[in-house]
Amino acid sequence: MPDRLPVTDAGWLLIEGRETPMHVAGLQLFTLPDDVPPEFVRELYAWLRKQTDIQRPFDQRLQHPYGRAGTYAWETDPGIDLEYHVRHSALPQPGRIRELLALTSRLHSTLLDRHRPLWEIHLVEGLDDGRIAVYTKFHHSMFDGVGAIRQMLRSFSPDEEARDLPPPWCIPPVERTATGEASALEVLRKTISAPVGQATAAVGATRALAKQLISKVRGVEAEVVPFQSPNSILNGRITGARRFAADSYDLERVKALSKELGATLNDVVLTVCSGALRAYLDTIGGLPDKPLIALCPVSIRRDDESTGGNAISMLLADLATDEPDPLQRLARIKASMDRGKERLASMNQTELIDYALLLSAPTILGNLAGTAGRTRPVYNVVISNVPGPRNDLFWNGARMDGMYPVSLLPDGQALNITLTSYVDTLAFGVTACRKTLPHVQRLLDHFEDALTELEAVA
Repeated sequence: MPDRLPVTDAGWLLIEGRETPMHVAGLQLFTLPDDVPPEFVRELYAWLRKQTDIQRPFDQRLQHPYGRAGTYAWETDPGIDLEYHVRHSALPQPGRIRELLALTSRLHSTLLDRHRPLWEIHLVEGLDDGRIAVYTKFHHSMFDGVGAIRQMLRSFSPDEEARDLPPPWCIPPVERTATGEASALEVLRKTISAPVGQATAAVGATRALAKQLISKVRGVEAEVVPFQSPNSILNGRITGARRFAADSYDLERVKALSKELGATLNDVVLTVCSGALRAYLDTIGGLPDKPLIALCPVSIRRDDESTGGNAISMLLADLATDEPDPLQRLARIKASMDRGKERLASMNQTELIDYALLLSAPTILGNLAGTAGRTRPVYNVVISNVPGPRNDLFWNGARMDGMYPVSLLPDGQALNITLTSYVDTLAFGVTACRKTLPHVQRLLDHFEDALTELEAVA
């Protein structure tokens, strides 16, 4: 019997279009074991293609790829073509990280085929230092960012000697906690309104949003509300071509700074992003007079909960990009984040999901109606921090050197910044509309400048 998608998963299919692929991805770098034969990567790829014990949700395709009577449901694909889903690529010379990021940008720009299970894994060789890379993408209706990372990490081991580790498609995710079912039409109904008189979790979410608006009207400066964000170059119409840039920083460096400043690591990260955005937009003449507003996804997935599906809520943060003093920017960011976290703490898990749907409703409706990028944005940029593993991991003897998140862009949102920690590093992944934001890779230099600036004043 087909498995109908819950509200939190179906919405990603509903708003997907050619210019707005709705998949999340990850890029991992590996150092190969010593004295491996020249054919190691080719043999590894051949071995991967033989791993045909495919588990849910990797064996699931959409019953009606583009909806029938407004419904979305999973069904088992009886004839999965692993050669299509698992691919082997090589970089052009000279095989620098620059060429790897260019390949990742192209791979991330293409839609997943809705007539097949919605995932791909690319094994990439040809790096000039002898390392290999793995680029993996899953549709957001299958996994959110945290779930995707957890599923991938189950294929790796802390044991350097471990071999024949099962690939992610051979590992069944933990059974998920049900959050209700809905068709695509029901997603619309759910996001358009939540009847105040109805005794459901939507009441709590609606009440929380109402209190948020009232608090702002009463002049609470730390309060951030939808549509407070200014119009900016970050929020115009976008195209399907993506540019991906990434870099990593010493995690202890950021932790020491957060301790010195009496702020959380996430507060410091947002301040670094704010400083970088302020500098980047100023260089291209696109810095608004009013502060940019960030949407910060918050995972509400329990440690023992399923890796599949979506379990996120959201809060809005003032990035204080109108403030030249980095310490004052940090103070404003911290105040708005504290205010948002207090609100989320007052809701249960179901209310948190409904609250996220309320914040997402204008984006969903704007993408469906074609008005996204033409009206005032609900927020300016998504900045997400996804915790990763704290110990070194290996894949069939190859040591993972780094993992970099690659995210999605709905129409009207030309930039996403996602961070992931791994052992003693903090990786920044920048996903942008290639046409809308020129030379967005320069943000990486601005991240370093903003971090150094904070260290100087601390």
